[in-house]
Amino acid sequence: MKLKLGFATMSVSVLLTACQSTPTSRPEAVVTAPKTAPAAPAAPAAAATPAGAAASSNELIIDDRDPGFKSEGDWTLGDSGADFKGGTLWVVGTSAGAAASTATWTPDIKIAGMYDVYEWHGEDPNSDHASNAPFTVKSDDGTKTILVNLRSNTGKWNLLGTFKFAAGQGGKVSVSSKADGNVLADAVKFVPHQ
Repeated sequence: MKLKLGFATMSVSVLLTACQSTPTSRPEAVVTAPKTAPAAPAAPAAAATPAGAAASSNELIIDDRDPGFKSEGDWTLGDSGADFKGGTLWVVGTSAGAAASTATWTPDIKIAGMYDVYEWHGEDPNSDHASNAPFTVKSDDGTKTILVNLRSNTGKWNLLGTFKFAAGQGGKVSVSSKADGNVLADAVKFVPHQ
């Protein structure tokens, strides 16, 4: 039997053979997805941070060698072990009547608000650190002194408290040598309070 299609004629058997070919011999239909804006690149996974390193870009850390740090008096550069960034300043504790040495960390707060304030101190290899180092926080809440035992909780961030800070450099944390043993001035961290 012959099928007439316009000017050409084709055998039905040829036509049936073409229709019965295997699916793999036919070209697949090409589906084009609608064009969209390219996807934003995925944020890289947070890398593990070594001890003493900032864990977030929102944190502000001031070390004893950073521009926001200032010391007055008889401070000595030392290494007590587990210091922040390897090294610290220390001073012999003084009695209440003697002139005191002080160290001050002044943050440049970018966004006003509540901040958790931490201090870092290293180990006490000679068992001569103060048990009552006076850390004073000046903030929009006023001035508050927190006594810190430098003989324990070494090599980590220790919370001094949560305080309100205005934007700028009006707030500060300081420590004095008026204590019952050697006082360390290492690092202070400011973290926006959650």
